[in-house]
Amino acid sequence: MKHSRRCFAPPLLALLTGLVGLSACSDTESATDAGTDSGMDAGPDSGTDAGMDSGVDSGVDAGLSEWRIFITNTVQNADLGGLDGADQLCVTQASDAGLEGDFKAWLSTRSLSVVDRLIHADGPYVLVDGTLVANDWDDLVDGSIQAPINLDANGELRGGDTWTGTLATGASYTTDDCAGFTSGSDGTALCGTSASTSATWTQNITPVCSTGLRLYCIEQ
Repeated sequence: MKHSRRCFAPPLLALLTGLVGLSACSDTESATDAGTDSGMDAGPDSGTDAGMDSGVDSGVDAGLSEWRIFITNTVQNADLGGLDGADQLCVTQASDAGLEGDFKAWLSTRSLSVVDRLIHADGPYVLVDGTLVANDWDDLVDGSIQAPINLDANGELRGGDTWTGTLATGASYTTDDCAGFTSGSDGTALCGTSASTSATWTQNITPVCSTGLRLYCIEQ
């Protein structure tokens, strides 16, 4: 009988140990599954929510409360290098004056108007000294403005006419545009006058392309 106990006790102990081990392995797998599932579920949702929230919030926080307009301190014929060249002139003069932000020229060609290429602000347009020009985009293109656009990026008073190619409604003047404002010789284009608050601020006369005029620059 003593010999019999020595033979069968170890298998019984091994069986019990195996059962305990099996139970522990099952617990580990359950913990692993739960951790993986919860990690997978929490990761994408929390990341997406956080990304969407931060993106929307940062966009709102970075938005402008007013949009500045100035007139260039230089004059040039209608060979502006097209719309891109005119926009770059505005960017350069704003940067030289220490104005942060993006600026584009108030300039239309026969094929592309300011209505389609500029931001339609839902807040006020102002000169660089804070003088109100228009309450919002709709006010800017309703046929009149509240103050003449006659200050340059440094706040210096400037006079004279400006190349615009743009009607008072913001639409393109389609008769001629000095070859898309790339010609300083042949043809004519529409201009505005910086002393005006009526429709003639942007829609005045059509000088020949060799005439030296200014530009309006508007923040985006």
